[in-house]
Amino acid sequence: MKDTCKILIITILTFFFGNIQNSFSQVTCTASAPPQVAVGQNFTFTFTLNQRAQQIAALQFPGFDILSGPNQSSSTSVTMSGGQTVHTNSFSYSYTLRAQREGTFTIPAAVFVVDGNQVKSNTVQIKVVAAQQSGTPQQQQQQGGRSQQAQVFDKNEVFVRASASKTNPYQGEQVIITHKLYVGQGVNGGYRVTSATMPTQSGLWSYTLGDQSAENVAKQEVLNGKKYSVHEIRRTAVFPQKTGEITITPMEIEFLAGVITQQSSGDPFFDRFFGGRQNTQNFNLDLKSDAIKLNVRPLPQNNKPDNFSGLVGNFTMTSSLSRAQLKANDATNLTITISGTGNIQHIDPLNIIFPPDFDVTEPRVTDHINTKGNAVTGSRTFEYVIIPRNEGTFTIPKATFSFFDPQTSAFKTLTTEEYTLQIEKGSGQLSVSTTSSQKDIKILGNDIRYIRTSYSNLKPMGVTFFGSLQYYAALLLPILLLIIFIIIWRKQIETRSNVALMRNKKANKVALKNLKTAKKLLEENNKELFYMEISRALWGYLSSKYHIPVSQLSMENVASKLMLLGVSTKTTDSFTATLQQCEFARFAPGDSSEIMSEMYQKATDFILQNETQRNVKIPI
Repeated sequence: MKDTCKILIITILTFFFGNIQNSFSQVTCTASAPPQVAVGQNFTFTFTLNQRAQQIAALQFPGFDILSGPNQSSSTSVTMSGGQTVHTNSFSYSYTLRAQREGTFTIPAAVFVVDGNQVKSNTVQIKVVAAQQSGTPQQQQQQGGRSQQAQVFDKNEVFVRASASKTNPYQGEQVIITHKLYVGQGVNGGYRVTSATMPTQSGLWSYTLGDQSAENVAKQEVLNGKKYSVHEIRRTAVFPQKTGEITITPMEIEFLAGVITQQSSGDPFFDRFFGGRQNTQNFNLDLKSDAIKLNVRPLPQNNKPDNFSGLVGNFTMTSSLSRAQLKANDATNLTITISGTGNIQHIDPLNIIFPPDFDVTEPRVTDHINTKGNAVTGSRTFEYVIIPRNEGTFTIPKATFSFFDPQTSAFKTLTTEEYTLQIEKGSGQLSVSTTSSQKDIKILGNDIRYIRTSYSNLKPMGVTFFGSLQYYAALLLPILLLIIFIIIWRKQIETRSNVALMRNKKANKVALKNLKTAKKLLEENNKELFYMEISRALWGYLSSKYHIPVSQLSMENVASKLMLLGVSTKTTDSFTATLQQCEFARFAPGDSSEIMSEMYQKATDFILQNETQRNVKIPI
């Protein structure tokens, strides 16, 4: 009986002290992670506690990005050993991390709060290697009882390539620059370009080609026996404005590549038929194309026409006259269209010597530029309104346009036809001709006069008008007026004959007209056409004001030319800064409307300041 009581007391005490030991057992916190990962690889970092935590007091992952977490999970196990029941609790807090760069990193101890007390984990050291060195197909990483095959990814499977249609063009010749993105088959989990830095190209006049709204569909290419998906990122037509070496800087791209990895389920039989689980691993890549160097050749001087336009390409020219028979003071239209492939916006108005009896307006310029194909093509049309002032037969001489054809390496000249106009006498006009004797001047439309019924202005008898001072004054006045008229008329003829002087006088009006068009494009937020119109207004203004062909102006020589012409340094700096900003903004994505407004104001200020400096008042 005593033995039975002893056994019962021992059992009760053992159970009691066992429960006390369990309730006061030490709280543990263990941190675990793979010892080695690759740059850009996603992996799991886990903290395991034997009691539930109420708070995470301190946590750091230097050198790694936190993609998700904490992800909480718990488990409980019950075991019987030696007649005792043992309860084991496990609480896990996991994070998905991604390595930023190569090196060896130490994750400091994390601090958890359990029942008001702080518990620290152990430190973990992780080695980060380059992406292509992340492991071999035989490496296995143990995660939660499952094995995952480390993915081998060669970052050289993704690259950007830049190419030029030719590397030794003539000055002013069109060159096509193409940037392509190549993605290898190893990137099988999707990809995207997160950001891009466009190349700079000083010394080049540029146009972006292609339909920007069209979907960028990948094409398949094989290089060195490997298949790639190829996207054309950018295609640009450039026109060198100077000779010598011109460098186009590299294009830089930030690229996100997804690679699918196979994760084992732990059951070889299941994996054999169902392939286990798939997981996507992301890699961030910084891609950079090669720079392109153009060795620009000067145009040959042999057989160069005197009226060479400075244009390089392939062009045709047509002309038409709306009517060749009309009356004096009526109008007719002369239209000249130059079409082809090349820098069409640099075509200046042709030097046409119109008869001095004609009043001719500044030509209306209309551009039709096509940049959606593989090159810049289109046409520029000049429309002149002609008003003959006198009757007779007049001739508009042939107009010529010369350009350089790079395909044949020769200069070519295009010619319009000659037009003969028959001008009849206009009704009710005062017709004055350089060959007339000024005798037959008549006032028409007054064949019937009314009969005066009153006796006004009666003179005393004996007082005569003949021989008086008023008589001689009235006799000489028409002759004096005729002389003044002829002097003014001949001066206008000389002014119209001086094409450079006429273009100089009208330069500001034409430029402000172009700026009005730019302002409409600004209000419509049409970025591409706005910058083209601003450039056209500024370059056209300089060309007309100082009689310098646009083809001879470039960012490199415009400052020196303006200084030689006496333009102030402040105005010159403002002009070059505006053009440089315009060139950059045209091809840099994401410019705001505020920058466009600022550029419009700078262009207007330059023209106003330059005209004010030369004491010329212009309309605003």
